[in-house]
Amino acid sequence: MKIAQIHNRYKDIGGEDIVVEREKNLLQDAGHEVVQYFVSNNDIISTKEKIHTSIHLSYSLKYKKKVISFLKKETPDVVHVHNFLPILSPSVFYATKQLNIPVVLTLHNFRLLCINGLLYRNNKTCENCVSKKIPLDGIKYGCYQNSKVISLFPTISNSLHTFMKTWQSKINKVIFLSEFSKGVFSRSHISFKPEQMSVKPNFLEDKGYSYEKQNYFLYVGRISEEKGILTVLESFIASGKLLKIAGTGPLQDEVIAYSKTHKNIVYLGFQNQQQLKDLYLNAKATVFASKMYEGLGLVVIESFSFGTPVIGPEFGNSGQLITENYNGNKYELGNATSLSEVIRSFEENQNQKSLRKNARTTFEEKFTAQKNLQTLEKIYKESIESSRDLTSI
Repeated sequence: MKIAQIHNRYKDIGGEDIVVEREKNLLQDAGHEVVQYFVSNNDIISTKEKIHTSIHLSYSLKYKKKVISFLKKETPDVVHVHNFLPILSPSVFYATKQLNIPVVLTLHNFRLLCINGLLYRNNKTCENCVSKKIPLDGIKYGCYQNSKVISLFPTISNSLHTFMKTWQSKINKVIFLSEFSKGVFSRSHISFKPEQMSVKPNFLEDKGYSYEKQNYFLYVGRISEEKGILTVLESFIASGKLLKIAGTGPLQDEVIAYSKTHKNIVYLGFQNQQQLKDLYLNAKATVFASKMYEGLGLVVIESFSFGTPVIGPEFGNSGQLITENYNGNKYELGNATSLSEVIRSFEENQNQKSLRKNARTTFEEKFTAQKNLQTLEKIYKESIESSRDLTSI
């Protein structure tokens, strides 16, 4: 099978960029041919370029033509689009439709429903625009780049393509990273057809596991308010349990200050992949605390892969990934007292080794490369079979 990946790279290499590269390698290792058409936000430099990109956010005829030229040259069996904003625009789906090439879209975030892509505003989740075909709240609150003026452009784009039914009529398959994300879209104003929707989480390289643990808990992630670090600190300062924190972010100075006055708080800062592996392998549990829905909750899956249970909130994707007393435990979101109680209960649990084994089993059953390949190949085949079913507007 020949697959064309189309992707709008971010300024700084992020999770989506890494996923695209991993999927390319996965498919090539399985004998498939992969070709790529990429653009980068690093190319938007001058004020003129920024204005041009904003104006053509809804539909870029220039990039539609470029994508058509690329696809005519490569003649792929299927196209897989990851990020298409802000440069490529939804015109890529009109390009594939014009050539009658089946197309798959992975939704890594909630940008079709929320112009900041996060469903998060003022330090809490926000679904104001989920049910609205014309989501004016995004403009009202300046949700895109903290600007009401700039927020106008993605709002117009989302509204336009909602009314044009671009997402339903030009895309064969839509991949959600989790059942939770699929659920959010299912209750939204975008009425995807049931046969369009598939769930395929990202996968991780298997780096080994251990059921023998040391006496510390682990936090991995951005050191910021929305990731719940303050809730974690409050809980562990009260309990006195040993907590190791790996990551950087806007609140790291506050974490450093706490670590100087509380010996059970150990701030490690940035950790490379080998260092993170060692931390995960030896932690008795990973503490996850994000106040955001998250695209998938990569920290949770990483922890499972190393045989380390997760203590996380009954909320968002983590709430669905964690099964109570199976591969971890759950507490009330943002409640340090609840987290402390759950940690105390976890410590008293005589079956911690079972939790570790179940965490590893969860990874093996759902998040390995082989499982991912099987699901991805199935989605591609279904897209090719359904390519004649979509009708033009």
